Amino acid sequence: MSATVPKPFARFVIGAAALVALAGLVLALGAAPRQARPDNDAETCGACHEDIVKAAAARPHSALKDKTCTSCHGSAEKHIEEEGKSGVFAFAPADLPAEKSAKCLVCHQKDNPEYAVSPHAKAALDCTSCHSVHGETVRAGMLKTDTNKNCSICHQEVAAQFQLSERHRLQEGVMTCATCHDPHEPATRVRLGGFKQEACLECHPDKGGPFIYEHQSSRVEGCTVCHEVHGSTNRHMLVQQSVADLCFSCHAVAPAWHANFTSSGTNCVTCHSAIHGSNLSPRFLK
Repeated sequence: MSATVPKPFARFVIGAAALVALAGLVLALGAAPRQARPDNDAETCGACHEDIVKAAAARPHSALKDKTCTSCHGSAEKHIEEEGKSGVFAFAPADLPAEKSAKCLVCHQKDNPEYAVSPHAKAALDCTSCHSVHGETVRAGMLKTDTNKNCSICHQEVAAQFQLSERHRLQEGVMTCATCHDPHEPATRVRLGGFKQEACLECHPDKGGPFIYEHQSSRVEGCTVCHEVHGSTNRHMLVQQSVADLCFSCHAVAPAWHANFTSSGTNCVTCHSAIHGSNLSPRFLK
């Protein structure tokens, strides 16, 4: 005859077993890895930043399928948990310009390997000073405004030179500042090799030869020894109004009989017309 377990004791055993099982379940859940919050996709960010997400969706960055908002901004978990009170992260106003640009250079370093030592970087500008990173504006290079206006924001004195009577044709759309300047390079003046000749000869190849007889001033010092770069009130954008005065700044010792011509209003290029160089005359005569 089997022994009968008292009912109160049986209930105690069952209850204890249930508590042990429940405790095990709690411990198991606590040890399980926490499920990541969906804080790294545009849909989550778009709940608050709809205008930015929509603008970015139609611009070049959207083509990068393996990149999300947090690729540039970092984890949004704290930002979400504090309901935005933690402020913008990664591109916050308090961030140093170099820190902001470093985010962009993660992808754009290949095209701009020396931006960190460029004049613009040294002047505490970052990529977002000129570029609309989310693509709010529809322009080449994701610029905030067109190239010339972008440059004139800081370079107002230079922009004024393009209003002079003799000037390069920026206003007419023939060229832009970036035709000659590379804003991302250490020396922004050397986009096409420098202003000794190379940059100018991109548009004025007939002035560069090669010539049998070269005008050494342009070869050694460059076009800017005689010409202004952006604009001038003098013909041909010369640095001096008088052609004779300009020539005599280098050729101070000239035959005495030259004075008869300069005093009569005849200038040097009346005779020395091949002033940039010649294949016929060592004195650049016609």
